Amino acid sequence: MENPFKAVYTALENRILRNADPRKLKVVAEANSSSKNYSGQLDYESVTMQSKNLAEWKSAIQLATDPENPDRSSLRTLYENLLLDNHLASVIDSRILFCQRSTFKIVSESGEENEELSKLFERTWFEELVRLILMARFQGTTLIELFDVDEMGELLEVNEIPLGYFNPKKGIITKTPGEDKGWPYKDGTMANYYLQVGKDKDLGMLAQVAPIVLAKKLGIGAWLDFVEKYGVPPLFITTDREDDNRLNQLFEAAQSFKSNHFMVGRGNEKFEVPSISSNNPSGAFDPLVERANSEISKRFLGGTGLTDEKGFVGSVEIQFKLAKDRFESDKLMIKNVMNKLVFIRLIKLSPVYSALSNHYFEWDNAEIRTSKETAELVNILGNQFEIDPEWVEQQTGVPILGQKASPNPSKGGEQPNQKDLELKKKVK
Repeated sequence: MENPFKAVYTALENRILRNADPRKLKVVAEANSSSKNYSGQLDYESVTMQSKNLAEWKSAIQLATDPENPDRSSLRTLYENLLLDNHLASVIDSRILFCQRSTFKIVSESGEENEELSKLFERTWFEELVRLILMARFQGTTLIELFDVDEMGELLEVNEIPLGYFNPKKGIITKTPGEDKGWPYKDGTMANYYLQVGKDKDLGMLAQVAPIVLAKKLGIGAWLDFVEKYGVPPLFITTDREDDNRLNQLFEAAQSFKSNHFMVGRGNEKFEVPSISSNNPSGAFDPLVERANSEISKRFLGGTGLTDEKGFVGSVEIQFKLAKDRFESDKLMIKNVMNKLVFIRLIKLSPVYSALSNHYFEWDNAEIRTSKETAELVNILGNQFEIDPEWVEQQTGVPILGQKASPNPSKGGEQPNQKDLELKKKVK
């Protein structure tokens, strides 16, 4: 016997599907079909941490700029190796984190903030999107995938198509690095899900600082070799014995010298540990590392004042102004990409973002004061102006219960004026 509830459920389901918004049905279909996004179909390779040299840098640049079939897979491997340098990674983080920590808002054409739309971007994917957009300045042309949505229709995450897996000149994504055929991402329906940041030939600043970083790595490597060879001074043994038995005894004693810290000799045998501390080996390596770090800081931040351990207040302030020009340039880049490219794709991706059609992304440049600064401002202005206690409570987070009476009232008291009465009434 057929289940009667099944027929009722089927009829109800068909009715809901007929009356449902086709855009929402599309979102659900895309969310349940994870095999269509190209990032999930790539044949990823394991990351190799082999050392790089200038010859490999030249080869990677040559392959990436090939006019017929550019291949950036070698460039990606080179960049991954360069970013192991902590100083380089730190100055790049300084550029990216400044934008990620800056406040923003979504405004209408009249300039009014839409708080509901602004909250849609208070997500982890937006932090990652800001990072990937700015990475185009450092690694060159960057391809971002905006595809996966959750059950509510919101963007779930953004993915990067790694360098080498896409060809900007041909506008294709390849399953394996270096292929000459693949999936088009600039044309067709899938163009709505992929965002290219940067021009087709951009290689980024990492291509320019690569020689400096490689020289630094070479210097540190030579320093490590020096420490390995001379960090523990060698032991020299001199003996006039030539019989194999005694030579073997001395050899075994030398092998155990580090753990025993003493040796016993015979006759004219000598045991010497030369001193090499007077050579000051760090003087041969530290200047190279410091010069490399200085060059990297100048390229990415405009100076060394923000990364040096010591600096004068005046010079650091000047360096911050130079760095701030770069920070503001990064923010302008984010704003333009969001308004010209990202919003268009989000609107097509899901009806959740349909209201963005007449709104714009803006950075909120309003001055942010600390509670202490606000209290000092209230103390200064309060001598001449009446200040709203509700605003003070909101800005400082300190509950205001009322206004204190004057600690030294004059004898007989002075009648309060109308403004004082209104203020007391307001704070009660």
